[in-house]
Amino acid sequence: MSSGLPKPPLQKPPGYREANTPVPRPHLRKPVKLPPSFYQTKRRNACCRACCCCICILTVILTLAVVSAGGLFYLWFQPHLPEIHLTSINFTKFKVTTAPDGPVLDSECSIGVEIKNPNQKLKMVYDRTQISLTAADGNANLGEQTVPGFTQNKNNVTNLKFKMKAEKELLDSKSADELKNEFRSKSLLVDVELRTGIGLKGSGWGTGTARVDVLCQGVRLSQDRPDGEMPKCRFKILNLDTDASAVGLVDDSLIVICISLFDDLD
Repeated sequence: MSSGLPKPPLQKPPGYREANTPVPRPHLRKPVKLPPSFYQTKRRNACCRACCCCICILTVILTLAVVSAGGLFYLWFQPHLPEIHLTSINFTKFKVTTAPDGPVLDSECSIGVEIKNPNQKLKMVYDRTQISLTAADGNANLGEQTVPGFTQNKNNVTNLKFKMKAEKELLDSKSADELKNEFRSKSLLVDVELRTGIGLKGSGWGTGTARVDVLCQGVRLSQDRPDGEMPKCRFKILNLDTDASAVGLVDDSLIVICISLFDDLD
């Protein structure tokens, strides 16, 4: 028998949704604020590229200007390096004796050097010039001397006189015997090394000096050479080596002058 009470409605199953119920939108999270370093700096990159381009262009322009100036300088002045001549080597004393420590050498000599400036429009500037004399393959030091720097006029010839002395120069037995025999027979070979610095000077301007080393090996005391052959010398300037004759050391590699042209303008 029915009690007459209404039956409770059935519960909706999990996940049930009315057909007309709108779909709820998910909750949007606020965007995370990134630090400034994470953002692309387009403007800064563009400025860097522009600066690099300007620097490259200026470098090219300056390089072309220097090369052009060097070319114009060469065409106008026609610069040449000086000619260096060994004119004489005279010994006034040469004596090998025996000392308690071994053979020793006492010598006195003078060397004449002629320097010619072949330039018609430029003066030559020389740093202090040092010359040294050795024998017996460098085992015997016959002395050295230094003269102060000087300026040489255009198309001028300057003669330098060097006086050198060796006192109690210790030798080994082999070198002592060779020196005595070769000096008596006038077949002694000596090596002459000259070190200086060379620059150019015009009207109101001047260049820096470039170091020059001249090494003449195998110069015989007797200057008479039947075959006319002259000993070879090494002419070194700015670490560039060339060969020249001992009687006329001329080097026309004028790139050396162009390299030192704009160094230390006075």
